[in-house]
Amino acid sequence: MHHLHTRRTLALLVVLIVGVVGGASATAAIMRAAAPVREVLVQSTNPKGGDGRTLYLQRVSIPGNTPLAAHTHAGTQIAAITTGTLRYTVIEGKPVKVLKPNALGTKPEFVRTIQPGQTYDVEAGYSVIEPAGTAHKVQVIGSSEVVVYVASLFTNGEPVSIPYVTAS
Repeated sequence: MHHLHTRRTLALLVVLIVGVVGGASATAAIMRAAAPVREVLVQSTNPKGGDGRTLYLQRVSIPGNTPLAAHTHAGTQIAAITTGTLRYTVIEGKPVKVLKPNALGTKPEFVRTIQPGQTYDVEAGYSVIEPAGTAHKVQVIGSSEVVVYVASLFTNGEPVSIPYVTAS
């Protein structure tokens, strides 16, 4: 009888381990699927008037309901949201400008600034200008993917995103 009890316990333990490992694998797969995808469309190192800098045009796709951790950028970025809505929070640094297209489709119109400590929902069709070093975070609002086109000018060799760590 003791032998049968040991076998059942062993079988239950195997099922539990498989479940935990399988669950961890599934969780890892979900976390990978929820990560933003950054695609560099064009990149130019040392463009005219930008010696020592790299100019990027990127397409960033962010899955629905995804938060992006607080971060900064080493240079100025202009980001145009083409689908969805981003909840944009400025943590510290310079204010971020929000723009929208005007009726003629020419020069964008100023909407507002997002000051440190403020949050604003930036909708498709709107753009933001992020000054270098401004700490911010974003959250996709809703289940639909958000697509953002980003133009960046960084010092050569700088990463496109730098995790923000508070000084506390």
